[in-house]
Amino acid sequence: MTRVPTYSTYMNMINQSANIRDKLNLYAFQASTGLKSPTYAGYGMSAYNIVSLEASLNVTQNFMNTNDILNVEVEVQNTATSSIRKLIDDFKAQLLNFSGMDLNNINPDITGGELTFTSGTPSDYVGKTLTINGTTYTFVDDDPQYAGVEHPINLQAVIDDAGNHTAEENAAAVMNAMKTRMEADGNWSADFTIDTEKNKFEFPLYTINGTSTLLNTDSVKMGEPHEMSGDQYQAMQQLQQSAFTTMKAMVDSLNTFANGKYVFGGGVSSQAPVNFPFQTLEEFQAYYNGSSVKYPSNAAAQLSSWNVNGTQTGSITLERDDALSDRATITANGGSFLTTKVTAGAEATGNLSFDADNNTIRATQYGAFNSLSAGDTLVIGGTDAGQNAKAYVIKSVSADGKTITVEDTNGGIAEDMDLANGGIAEDMDLANGGNLTFSSSFPVGSVINMDSFGNNISPQVQVTGISDDGTQLYVTVDTSRFPANGAAQTFPADGKWSMTSESYYQGGNLSSEQRISENQSITMDITAADPAFEKLFRALGEIAQGNLTTALDPTMDFDGVIDFDNTADRVENALTLISEGLFNSGKSSSKSNGDLYTIQAKIDSHLVILNQTAENQKIVKTNLENSITSLKSVDKDEAATLALLASYNLQASYAVMQMAMSTTILDYL
Repeated sequence: MTRVPTYSTYMNMINQSANIRDKLNLYAFQASTGLKSPTYAGYGMSAYNIVSLEASLNVTQNFMNTNDILNVEVEVQNTATSSIRKLIDDFKAQLLNFSGMDLNNINPDITGGELTFTSGTPSDYVGKTLTINGTTYTFVDDDPQYAGVEHPINLQAVIDDAGNHTAEENAAAVMNAMKTRMEADGNWSADFTIDTEKNKFEFPLYTINGTSTLLNTDSVKMGEPHEMSGDQYQAMQQLQQSAFTTMKAMVDSLNTFANGKYVFGGGVSSQAPVNFPFQTLEEFQAYYNGSSVKYPSNAAAQLSSWNVNGTQTGSITLERDDALSDRATITANGGSFLTTKVTAGAEATGNLSFDADNNTIRATQYGAFNSLSAGDTLVIGGTDAGQNAKAYVIKSVSADGKTITVEDTNGGIAEDMDLANGGIAEDMDLANGGNLTFSSSFPVGSVINMDSFGNNISPQVQVTGISDDGTQLYVTVDTSRFPANGAAQTFPADGKWSMTSESYYQGGNLSSEQRISENQSITMDITAADPAFEKLFRALGEIAQGNLTTALDPTMDFDGVIDFDNTADRVENALTLISEGLFNSGKSSSKSNGDLYTIQAKIDSHLVILNQTAENQKIVKTNLENSITSLKSVDKDEAATLALLASYNLQASYAVMQMAMSTTILDYL
């Protein structure tokens, strides 16, 4: 018997239809997507496993994305360093070829100078001097005023017989008298010759050393300074141009920009890491003339930046040391050129120990001297320092920052140095460091830009040392553009002048650890300031700078300024630096990235690790995806069949519900 449906019956039929509809929607979703459920709730007990697997997949995918970016950076570094290696190899080959030439023959020392005697009266030479190889000879006529004269050249016999000789014979007599005197002193050699027909006395041009009054007389003429042959000049020009071009190419490689950053910038992305403002070799040589201003000869001078003005020094006074020398002194009248780096104390340094035998200063606190580095100029102050209160050049700082070793002598840091006796003066121990201060200043070899001093002041000077109290800087200057000795010039403290020394490296020193997987990471610590690149820059600058062969006029120099070994020394220095910059065989191993071989090995290692990790992560990703798919997937054909059945059931459900709902009381009665 059919009953009139009640509200309860109605709701039950509605719920059953809704359930069938939900199944239809689920089966339709499964048939179209192949997934069991649109929500994790539909996976039942598998939901936890699916969530865990998907989290692992996301982590792996993130690592893969990050590693793809990191791999680009490492590849760029690899390309840049490989390019630099090729550049340096090519230049080294050219430098070796140049070094195979007779470099002594390029320099003027063995080309021969000459004095031509033009006077017809030997008495014209009486009282005149000639200094050769450091020995001064004086022409005398046995007059009592010359009694006791060292190395006299006796012209008495020539003078007595002067009327009986021609001018040429008199000149020959003078030259023979010189030869007799030099033979007596043991200074005559095959390098010195006399040509009596031409009245010439010939000698190695640059063996003259000292002031000679003979060369200032009208009766003697000096030979012309040496000039290189065309082939020699061309070889030198090609070498220097190649050195400069290689420097510019290195700059381009180290200033490479990728993935929104400078890959050799040490974390600084806003500016290129290498500052090289020179566009032509001529500009470079105008700045580094190779004489008064040489390319920095040590890492500290290349990589340090200083800025000093009147606020720090008070007024300053500029003055050359003497009339002929290119040495000068810059004096701070109301301050100093020092910046305090370490103030001794119980916590800063702990106890201090000075060891004169080993030239070391030891602290008991770890990291006490971490703010200092090799090559820095160090000035120790404080009354407790005793004889050790003076200027030094730091040779090394220990890895733990507790020990400083200073240079034993003044040599080895730059070609010229003006520092008080190098090395620790006396042994002593100071509890809690006493009242000592450790200050630093422009490193020896630094090139200082003299800004806003006026056109009459050298635009660049080079530091050769510092006074023990830090109030005087010793520099080399352009002699034509610096206040002369006795005519000092003072600049007020409130002037607009400044003295700046800029590092070629403008980047940072950030060393970042990049995690490439849950268990692996690589360290990105290669910057353009690394010793490998610094040495190569220094080697190239050694050759590219001016005066590779001495261009000074020997007739104007008698104080040893001219270095006739200049070319050979610079070539040798450059070859040594290139060798150390390419592969130093463990030398300076305490310094990170000390040679290009080490850097390339590190980059190669990074690439291998990244490639291996990428392969492993691809496999892991595939396995995770397969596992997730197996848990989340259904058979689409089966789902489609079930969806069709659900559709039929839903239609039947709606039909039954429609029939039941259409029954009225009248139909029932």
